[in-house]
Amino acid sequence: MVTNQTIRLVIEESIRFLESTSQWETAHGEHTRRKWDGAWWHMSVLYEMGEVRQIPESVIAKAKHLLETQVWQTFVISVDDQPISETDKMKMDCCHCELAVFYKILMAYGCDLDRELPWIREWLLKHQLPDGGLNCEPDANTYSRKSSIVSTLPPLEAILWHTDREYTEQEAAFLDEGARYLMEHRLVCSKQTGNVIDKEWLKPCFPRFFEYDILRGMSYLAEWSLRRNKALPVGLLVEGLERLNSSMTAGGLRVGRQVFDPQGPWGGQTFPLLEAVSGLGDVSPYLTRQLDRVLERLGPQHADV
Repeated sequence: MVTNQTIRLVIEESIRFLESTSQWETAHGEHTRRKWDGAWWHMSVLYEMGEVRQIPESVIAKAKHLLETQVWQTFVISVDDQPISETDKMKMDCCHCELAVFYKILMAYGCDLDRELPWIREWLLKHQLPDGGLNCEPDANTYSRKSSIVSTLPPLEAILWHTDREYTEQEAAFLDEGARYLMEHRLVCSKQTGNVIDKEWLKPCFPRFFEYDILRGMSYLAEWSLRRNKALPVGLLVEGLERLNSSMTAGGLRVGRQVFDPQGPWGGQTFPLLEAVSGLGDVSPYLTRQLDRVLERLGPQHADV
């Protein structure tokens, strides 16, 4: 079990890295997203822990500047979407889930990205597919028109959690259609066969970055029903709790898998904060907090599911 003192120390180490790294410089901007130890990964872990305010303001300013100046502000689906000038060709190309993670971090910190970088929210809302989800694979947006659950959750969360006013008609439809998509897939299942698409999604993971697990989908539906004043899909959430049962203990929810694999196809390095909060089998206070929120929405009659 990792102690609170250890967590404090590795948070401080990540903050020192964020302040001192050259990854924010134009020539190294791409490195900020390097798996698994780029600057954005450090920031995302802090955000998911609920510690985003510990990120120094100077780092937030650099991250925002990077989004403003070093990202191609169009999702490349066809040749017509590609940059033409040599300067633009040097910019980072983002996908929906990655861009949504960046957006959530800065919005949670207190940035007004809808005023300063309005293209990000417009991007997320623009690319919802007819089935209600999104897909970061360009071809899927042209041919199959079928969404990916992994690509879908970060954009939905970005709009649901980071709108401090009434939702516009477009935003409300975006959120409702996203909820429909999750419910039609029963959080983890194929619409065609009814089988679980990926059994790894039944294992809670932390931090997630843009990866999916069943609790992430449950959390969205619970919060969506509250914020949109929609019927809570009780049966589906209870089914989700039953699927999570093997990861539950009296002390909370255990981490069931890690999204990073330095020995896997993406390679890369980790960092102490990432390792400290992602131990397999460890009870995660962060996952437990999310689970408790779902249980709160379900009410006391489902507390012992």
